[in-house]
Amino acid sequence: MPFARESRKPLTTTESSSTAQSAGRRLSLITIDQAVAGGSNVLIAVLAARVLGVTSFGLFGLVFLVYVLAQGVSRALVCDPTLVHPLEAKQRLDEVIRTSCLLGAGLALPVIAGGLAVHVWSAPLGEALIVLGVCVPLLVLQDLGRYLGLAFRRPQDALVLDVTWLVLLVGGVGVLIASGTHDLAWFIAAWAGTGAIAGLLTLVQHRGHRPGFGTSWLRFMWPFSWRYLISYSSTQGAALLSSGAVGGIAGTRALAGVQGTLLLVRPYVTFQVAAVAAGVGEISHVRSDRERISRTVRRSSVLACSVAVLNTVVLLVLPDQVGRTILGDTWAATKPLLLPTGIQLVVLGITTGFRAGLLGQRAIRSVMAVDLVGTVVVVTTIIGGAFVNGAKGALWAVAAGHAVMMVIWMFTFFGTEDARRQHVGRHRADLRTIEPEPLAEPLTESLTERRRPSPSTVSG
Repeated sequence: MPFARESRKPLTTTESSSTAQSAGRRLSLITIDQAVAGGSNVLIAVLAARVLGVTSFGLFGLVFLVYVLAQGVSRALVCDPTLVHPLEAKQRLDEVIRTSCLLGAGLALPVIAGGLAVHVWSAPLGEALIVLGVCVPLLVLQDLGRYLGLAFRRPQDALVLDVTWLVLLVGGVGVLIASGTHDLAWFIAAWAGTGAIAGLLTLVQHRGHRPGFGTSWLRFMWPFSWRYLISYSSTQGAALLSSGAVGGIAGTRALAGVQGTLLLVRPYVTFQVAAVAAGVGEISHVRSDRERISRTVRRSSVLACSVAVLNTVVLLVLPDQVGRTILGDTWAATKPLLLPTGIQLVVLGITTGFRAGLLGQRAIRSVMAVDLVGTVVVVTTIIGGAFVNGAKGALWAVAAGHAVMMVIWMFTFFGTEDARRQHVGRHRADLRTIEPEPLAEPLTESLTERRRPSPSTVSG
């Protein structure tokens, strides 16, 4: 499968400085965008806790989980390959949008069907899932617009999409509060419906490309997409299995404490995912420039680690009154878990750059392998820790497991770098051993043919 090759023309000092400044501006916009996205995630959870009753808030968690799963499938099959292959995505943007539209419609159907089935057992949950299913196609399109902004180095597009959703969300929930509405389906309409409206902006931002339905981009990227799907499925499966294990071993109160910590760190998790995406977007444009790749990897890890440290400090000094305001009665079970959770964040922050470096260089086989190993490590450590000391032991154990995985990510990244460097060295050595061709044709044509780069091949 042929892929476009980026230019290898060396940069001058002035051009290099300008490129670094542009990358810095893009990173600043991405940071602002993720602050908006992360803040929106916390805001919607807090608003749900305040607007909905206890039972409805629990059902909202299930609806949100369904949304996250649908979003993950869309990202694995369309968005992540777009981010890693920006040149091909720009050339085939019609196909990218049409594949996303078809996938969104395909994901909506089981959500709506599930809502209809669940309605017999729980009418509020069934109605909420049906509303979510109706909104899923445009929510998928909104997420695609964010990824296109990162892939094409236009993070301002992603920022516009997220700010628009946030503004509409505040207005929609404000109407519910003013009218005294506490219905779950209406709350989902205010949240997912405003996101769907924001998703229409993706079509405006790329109005030169007509929407439709197709599978060309998925078929073109399938050698990569299925591996992204396996990586995503393994990490999400580990999270679900771990949560179930903690609840079964340590009890529902311990599980509530774990869920409380997840709510408090959700802004950082959103930021870290975006930091990986931003790093991938940068590296995928400069895969032949080892210095710029190393600089991007270092910058991504340092930034993500710094934000993780800041988030951890904020969690540890959070007053009890504020904690109870956010989490209610769950705060008492959550507070003892904040330190091991913060250490996990710092470790994950360090791995950010290495993951982005591997994905940006299309080493998806290596990423998939590490993710599968990580699934085993996380599940094993969290279950073992839960047996030893409940939720607290589980989180300390998984923090240690993430530290082990950090070392594996580092060795995998540097091992890939060494392998690529040796491959380039052997290739250059082979070129030096080639016999000079007789000048039977004009000199200019002969030199042109000898300097023409060989077609790039799929790597990763």
